Order: sequence, then C-alpha cells, then structure tokens
Amino acid sequence: MLRKLRSVAPYAALFAAAVYLYHDAGAFAAAGRPGQLGPDVWPRAVLVLLMVVCGLAIVRRTLFVVAEGAPPPLAENEGEAGVAAQRFPWCLAGGVALTIAYVLALDWLGFFVSTVLYLALFMLVGRYRRARVIAAASVVGSLAFVFVFMKIVYVSLPLGRGPFKALSVWILAMLGVH
Repeated sequence: MLRKLRSVAPYAALFAAAVYLYHDAGAFAAAGRPGQLGPDVWPRAVLVLLMVVCGLAIVRRTLFVVAEGAPPPLAENEGEAGVAAQRFPWCLAGGVALTIAYVLALDWLGFFVSTVLYLALFMLVGRYRRARVIAAASVVGSLAFVFVFMKIVYVSLPLGRGPFKALSVWILAMLGVH
C-alpha cells in the first residue's frame, strides 16, 4: 500500500497544482473581449488536459502497480528487444543542440522554415531515414502548426527576415491567415 501511495504522490501533487492554477487562470477572463476567446481559454484547456492525464495515471498506478524489479514487457522478437535496450547519447545530445539552434534561428528564418528544418533534422538525428516521409512530415507538420497557432490560437509567430519573411507571408496568405 505504501508503494502505491509513493507512486501516486507526484501525480496527485501535479493534479492539485493544476486545480489551483485552473482557478487562478479565471482572473485572465476579465481581460477578454466580447465575442472572442479570452486569454484564459488556452491555459485552462492545457490544465484540464493535465488533470485528465494525472487522473488516469493515478487510477492506473492504483489499480495496476508493476512490481519493482519486474522485467519490462517483451518485444515481439529478439531483434527489437536488442535495439530497444541500446542507448544513444549522441542522439540525445543532437536533439538538445537542435532545439537550441531552433530557438536561435526563429527570428532570422521565421517559424515555418525553422520548424521544417527542425522537424526534418530531429527525425534524422533520431535515426529515421525515409527521406520522403521526413520531407512530407516536416512540411505538413509545420503548415499544421502555423495554421493552429495563427488561425485558432491567435499567436503571432516570427516571420523571419528577407526572403524568409516573404515566404512566411506567402504561406500565411495561402492558409488564409491575415
């Protein structure tokens, strides 16, 4: 029983913090404009999702606690188990470096170009090698992010400079974002 409580405690604390912050986010509603989503909507939506995830984790850990030292579930074949057990510290370091470079490049390249490059390079660093899939996922994913952030969430994204700004403005026009 004590082991169950220990495994649930971090999720319960996070759940309680999310409830508190959800209540605090209500103060943002006063700054909203009539007929538009207020500034409290997105923080509250994220907090509700956090509460759902924490609640599910609490239920799962309460009902299905795995014994300490138990082996992980077996892979379908031994080749997969061997690959899953390997560690790739250079992939981790590369991912961290790419994330830092992404943040630094946003102002110059703009959100769309930076995100396309980031997604593609992140997949390559993560040892995925299908070029067509990488290209398609990077471009479609970036377009989806631009659409969601600019059209639904109303977040202003960096456009970039020079030709990158022109490309960003063209993409926004193609997506119907003004």
